[in-house]
Amino acid sequence: MSGEVVFIEKCFIAIGVVVRSFVQHMRPIIIIDGAHLKGTFKGTMFLAVGMDANNQILPIAYGIGKTESGEEWIWFMSKLKECIGENPSLLIISDRAASIDLAIRTVFPLAYHCVCCRHLLMSLGLNGKAQNDMWWATCKAYTVNDFKHHLNILVKHRPDVLQTLNHIPPEKWTRAFAQCNRYNYMTSNSAESVNALSVQARKLPITKVLDFFTDVTQRWYFERRQAAEKNKNFLTPWAESKIFRRIRKCRSWTVAGINGSAFNVDDGKRRCVVDMQNRSCECRIWQLSGLPCCHAISASTFLKESDCSQWAVHWFRSEVHRATYAESVYSVPDPLNWEIPEDFSKIATPHMNKRQAGRPPENKRIPSKGEDSRPRECSRCHAIGHTRDRCRRPLSSEVGSSSRSIKQTNFVNSENFRQYIIENTMSTTQNSQKFEYNLKDF
Repeated sequence: MSGEVVFIEKCFIAIGVVVRSFVQHMRPIIIIDGAHLKGTFKGTMFLAVGMDANNQILPIAYGIGKTESGEEWIWFMSKLKECIGENPSLLIISDRAASIDLAIRTVFPLAYHCVCCRHLLMSLGLNGKAQNDMWWATCKAYTVNDFKHHLNILVKHRPDVLQTLNHIPPEKWTRAFAQCNRYNYMTSNSAESVNALSVQARKLPITKVLDFFTDVTQRWYFERRQAAEKNKNFLTPWAESKIFRRIRKCRSWTVAGINGSAFNVDDGKRRCVVDMQNRSCECRIWQLSGLPCCHAISASTFLKESDCSQWAVHWFRSEVHRATYAESVYSVPDPLNWEIPEDFSKIATPHMNKRQAGRPPENKRIPSKGEDSRPRECSRCHAIGHTRDRCRRPLSSEVGSSSRSIKQTNFVNSENFRQYIIENTMSTTQNSQKFEYNLKDF
């Protein structure tokens, strides 16, 4: 209507080139996360990323909303579904936010929703390298028996974790019970990496934030297209490096044939049956990762095959990688070249100036031009470069206690020379006193 002021409530951006790349050439995995805007507008940025054949991150869609509520996430996921459609094999990885879980169940009822194991680790309060290793061995186990073994070890050290894990279905956070192929992605680190990349851009106006993602996508498409065209191998560099490490690991394994397609492979610790025809192994690494496991590689070597790369799924082939970045992404033209209709109504700035609950404080002040940062001075020793809590200069009480523990030094003269000779010729000298002498005393 004429004279009516229109405000931006939310926005959604999905580049058509990226959507086609995801639908046609990428694995059906979407990792989603939200991040706070840090500029004048205190909204939330929604992000959905995918992973290409070379294990590189590609933003599929992003948007701006007011909060991370269930209503906002449902709107974002609905717009995303309009772009990528319905895929019964779709896997969505996120944190355990109730708003995200509600949006996925509402918009993508056929998709598999798995939680980020990193966020779950922090919720359990596991500390130290030993407990972290136990946790990752548990959730990354490929078989049910291995999962139970590592879980018993973890519970033995931290019995309290069962109270939380009993309320979370194991198919959401374990690889052994997963009802879909997670392709070895157990965390939402990919989306958080993009959020970290945009930390400075999120301090800018909303239009600049959207331009930042367009520019990044354009640059990534150009650089990755050039790298993919130079690669003449059958698989992508990342997939080849994974297979090469497995080849070196299984050089000494023994293989015994069962029939034309099944083989017994002994790695020294366990024996697994490999079915080359069905592309499966009892260790389940081949099925869940998409790349041949060490047992399959040993069976391939036993068959005198010169290259085992053929046993990898097509997602990791170089031709698929080249097709992913075959198209080009164009940035928004300069505003001076825009054709603005006469009846175009100007959109006012959004009403998103209220700081959200749970938002981390932004205490970094931008220094003025020519302003020097104030050096840190220790309030205890008054030295420059550190603070009191990091001061290594000993306290006066510590100096006194250490001085009392030092053995007293005696000087040798004509009166105690006989004692010096006796004590320094004894077989046990651990209780002897320390002497120094001056020739002028003799």
